[in-house]
Amino acid sequence: MAIELASQGAKIVLSARSSDKLEAVRAQCKRPDDHFCLPLDVTDDVARQAAYQALMDRYGQLDVLVLNAGVGQRSTVLETNQRVERRIMEVNYFGYTALTHLVLPNLVKLNQGQIVVIGSVMSFVATPRRSSYAASKHATQGYFESLRAELFRTNIKMTIICPGYIHTDISVGALNGAGQPFGEMDDQHRNAMPAATFAQKAVNSMCRNKSLVFIGGPERFGPLLSRLSPALVRFLLPRIITRD
Repeated sequence: MAIELASQGAKIVLSARSSDKLEAVRAQCKRPDDHFCLPLDVTDDVARQAAYQALMDRYGQLDVLVLNAGVGQRSTVLETNQRVERRIMEVNYFGYTALTHLVLPNLVKLNQGQIVVIGSVMSFVATPRRSSYAASKHATQGYFESLRAELFRTNIKMTIICPGYIHTDISVGALNGAGQPFGEMDDQHRNAMPAATFAQKAVNSMCRNKSLVFIGGPERFGPLLSRLSPALVRFLLPRIITRD
């Protein structure tokens, strides 16, 4: 998404825990000297505050916040200890809300800007071995839909993008029940939509101020099917989702 946004003229502030990976992405962006890498762990309150201050010192404002931190899960409820459940919520939910609390006051003051939330098809549908991940995405969906309603009379835009399976390393870094990385790419992600294709669709949705967008393969219709026939989805999911 950073590469795609940069190609359309945006100045990008890249944040994640790994500075070398951030620099590698920045180098792939058009006009790399226009962009800024800001290493950050979204679960660290002090780091969040310092990073936002550094951003404001450099640019004076933030026009678009893209919330895309996330950790996956590959374990049943019985296998998963509560420390892992809390870790997933800290990254996938509280990381998003904490960054929003930092950025929102200035957006409201300026009465402009956009918040882009990377949710998931699992914001609406829950599958086996994803209990805490699904919970974090359901919570995120509810939080930002509520915030959208609160911002109704402002010029602040909200776009929630819900990917299905995308060819990324999320399954590689997903946590097992003991909190260790799953360590391999599962078949669903290996054969999924390329990340660059997703980025083009996501950025297009942002630029068109879409409210809610589902991007991916056939799984993107899962939320609609769940709404039309929840009993059918409850029947099918345990039977078609295999252990990975």
